[in-house]
Amino acid sequence: MTVPPSQQRLAQAFVDLAACGVTEPDRLLTVLADHGNGLLGDCAAIVLYTPDERTPVQVAGTVDALIRLAYDAIEWGEGPGPQARGTGRPVPDTALDAERTRRDWPRYTSRALALGYGRVVALPLRVGEETLGALVLLGPGSTPLDPALPALGQALTDAAGWALERDRALRESRALADQLGQALTSRIVIEQAKGMLAGRLAVSVDEAFHVLRGHARSHRRRLTDVAADVVRGRLDLGGAG
Repeated sequence: MTVPPSQQRLAQAFVDLAACGVTEPDRLLTVLADHGNGLLGDCAAIVLYTPDERTPVQVAGTVDALIRLAYDAIEWGEGPGPQARGTGRPVPDTALDAERTRRDWPRYTSRALALGYGRVVALPLRVGEETLGALVLLGPGSTPLDPALPALGQALTDAAGWALERDRALRESRALADQLGQALTSRIVIEQAKGMLAGRLAVSVDEAFHVLRGHARSHRRRLTDVAADVVRGRLDLGGAG
């Protein structure tokens, strides 16, 4: 049996999101925006993602004017994207020319209406237990959006969030592995230096460690650096004791 085209496209969207490498958040956001435009009727889709306070916000979409509007909305702290990102809750289908919308999002509303968009939905992009972005859907004219669109859009957004969570977990795992590797390397060097000093000074390993530590403290150096110099023959503590 032939699968209806809409189902084929939906299946392809999830395949494409899953296929994005977990170290490619930029590409994943672009894929989400592209499929949002292709699957969600005549809506324009914009994705914003702010992984943390130190990383610049990322915006993906296919309409340059809306990308610029999304960046401005983040700077203003208004609009559906920042609201969904900040609250972690969806912004339901909303008329941009409504009195409340004009009051709450004055600059965003004015620009969106001027670009020909009259309806908006924003869906939170959840990464693990945090909301770090949003998918914003803008519809032309004043006709309410198809009620099925938010659920479909949220499903796509959730799939992207799972991929981004894998990316974050992988980065954290690599960072932890690097820290453990550095700690192990430092420990090995210190043990080597202790053994060399113990033999050279004819003292116990514990006493050799006190010599190392005392030199490091008196010279305000890291213990690992002092130990490395001893092992490499660049520091002679033979006269210490």
